[in-house]
Amino acid sequence: MSVGILFVQAAVFAVLSAVIASEKNRSPVKWGIVGALFSLVGVIVTLALSEGEPDSQTSGAGQKRGQPASEKEFDPDKHEKKCPTCAEYIKLEARACRYCGHEYSDEKVAEQVAQAREDFHQKRRSAKQNEAEDEVEKASVREDMTVLGIIVLAIGGIALLVTLTVG
Repeated sequence: MSVGILFVQAAVFAVLSAVIASEKNRSPVKWGIVGALFSLVGVIVTLALSEGEPDSQTSGAGQKRGQPASEKEFDPDKHEKKCPTCAEYIKLEARACRYCGHEYSDEKVAEQVAQAREDFHQKRRSAKQNEAEDEVEKASVREDMTVLGIIVLAIGGIALLVTLTVG
């Protein structure tokens, strides 16, 4: 019976370690094995881990961190506008459509570039706000998992203590 309790306890700690490791962009399989072998110590070590770089084995949370420079700064060459005459897409800074010859005034081009720049920065601000909300949610999940782990540990310890004293 006590061997069965030890296996249940190892399984619980393996799952806890795997979930925590997954939230930190670490391999859930490897850290689940650590949790199974070292029980509470494995979970504590997993909780103490820093957040890792995302890889193909993890959920992909945090992939925004490695954005190329082109996504961090506004580049007018990466944006296009639709010609009102022929409906073809041309570069944002173009003063004349290369397909039909429709011409834009300097003021209109400057206005379009300014609008595209503002839209770009608005999207970045929104993305940063979403990242901050995600971090708050992850912190809440970590706290919940820690409390759950402590409860499971206490119940498992009491069950093990009862089994050892009775048997």
